[in-house]
Amino acid sequence: MSKYRARLCPKCDFFIGFAITQHRTHAIEASLTNFCLNCNYKLPVLSIIRGVRKLSRPTLRRSKLRLVCAAPPSAGIVVGTKTMEARISPSDYARHLRAIGQDLENLHLRAFNLECTGSAYLVWVRSEEQSESNNPLFRISRNRLQKLWRNKIPARVLGQEEPYKLPSAETGRRLRYSVAELDRIEREQRARRRQQSGTADGHSLSQLLRTIGDLAGQKNERLLGVSWQELSVSMVVETPEGRKEIDVFRPDNLYDQWVRMYLRRDNLAFSDPSF
Repeated sequence: MSKYRARLCPKCDFFIGFAITQHRTHAIEASLTNFCLNCNYKLPVLSIIRGVRKLSRPTLRRSKLRLVCAAPPSAGIVVGTKTMEARISPSDYARHLRAIGQDLENLHLRAFNLECTGSAYLVWVRSEEQSESNNPLFRISRNRLQKLWRNKIPARVLGQEEPYKLPSAETGRRLRYSVAELDRIEREQRARRRQQSGTADGHSLSQLLRTIGDLAGQKNERLLGVSWQELSVSMVVETPEGRKEIDVFRPDNLYDQWVRMYLRRDNLAFSDPSF
């Protein structure tokens, strides 16, 4: 697993990961590695000069600022006659991402970006022509694909679809999942799972996304986004100290995490007499 600091991308408003290379010697110049998880934009910085800046004159101390303690966000906040959207807490990430993953499995995606806005999840999907042209599966005829997918046409995605513009001239589509929609999707998926038998597939998109939600929830971190690629998965979080960080996993790393969490849940169910 690799770890980077995170900042907003000035080109597409997603997240840039960056890290400063630590040299063994105490060199003044340090190299900077940075990349955008969405548009591959790079900051126009090659290296950083380390040093100590001396102030020419003493700085004046500012008076202490008082923080106003606001009420914590609740599931539904009423302002006048309008009701704001329900807020997402770290304990909700696992079940929400699992429901989104099961819905996205109908699209057979190879890459997408997900952002958690605090009251909804946004999933950016590239244009179908771009994503399908490089995949050898999509060169097969439609009849052959239907046989590979058990002769079933993929179900319609339940997220609210809305158009958006990429930083380049390409077009794409964005899926919005609100908390109310995810609760409804989760109830439908739970009823469907009761009718089906078998164990969960730890390699599926829904279970791996659920693992990401579990990791963020256990550390009490705020989930900001997920960048899903074929060979790497990046999780963007904000730590309790306010630092924005990016953890980069390989899919097999996430599967190992899923196995540990699956065994932990089984042990808790076995030790709990109420099960």
